[in-house]
Amino acid sequence: MADLLAMAVDSSIWMSLLSMPASELKQKMEAKGLRDKRPEAEGLLERRHDVDVEAEILDWFDSCEIEGEKSTLLTSSEIMAKGADIEAVAEGLWLLAEWASRGTWRCMEGRGFLYLEPYIDGELGGVDELYNDSTWFAAFSKLKDMSVDEYSEAVVLDWMARRQDLGDTLDQKQDPLILSTMQSHQRLAKSLHRMSRIINQESLVILSRQEWSSYLLAGFGGFNIGTLLSSSVKGAES
Repeated sequence: MADLLAMAVDSSIWMSLLSMPASELKQKMEAKGLRDKRPEAEGLLERRHDVDVEAEILDWFDSCEIEGEKSTLLTSSEIMAKGADIEAVAEGLWLLAEWASRGTWRCMEGRGFLYLEPYIDGELGGVDELYNDSTWFAAFSKLKDMSVDEYSEAVVLDWMARRQDLGDTLDQKQDPLILSTMQSHQRLAKSLHRMSRIINQESLVILSRQEWSSYLLAGFGGFNIGTLLSSSVKGAES
């Protein structure tokens, strides 16, 4: 099963990277000149080291031939319009968003229901709704009124109830993975609760996507990387 990824991005930093002339951005990445501009990592979220993301961004510049004095976004859009590998171009925008992020929350997609559905005043109609902005807004609104311990405990109790409804055991002697699974739920609940706080306090945006799915679909609400690339081309033509 694929993982659900939700990345907490400082949109102002992301847009500043995309607005920078492509050759200038590449030069600064090569010189490690943007590290002091990267948001501080949030310890409870996943985030790769600067050097690892820099290396992938520089590989993207070379493989997609992103260069010149036009903005990185417009250059990417024009290269895409000329027939370049669309996924390869879109991946670069995701990598730049990763650079501009506080970190990423990740869970097995099926478990996403456990962390979000009880806090939206209704049932999710399917997996696709895990990626709807309304789902996250509703859940985060509820989490504002819950302490991290209250939320973590609620997630674990809900998980236990769902197991019992399915006839699965909660006896560690019968299932030795019970304890580690419970600890995983506690850890993910605490990290999601923390992400809800920094999203609200710092006016960050969430870019969500299903692992292994198209980078073009990575986004939030009606926005995604695909529309960002398309609108940039249309804007340049008008």
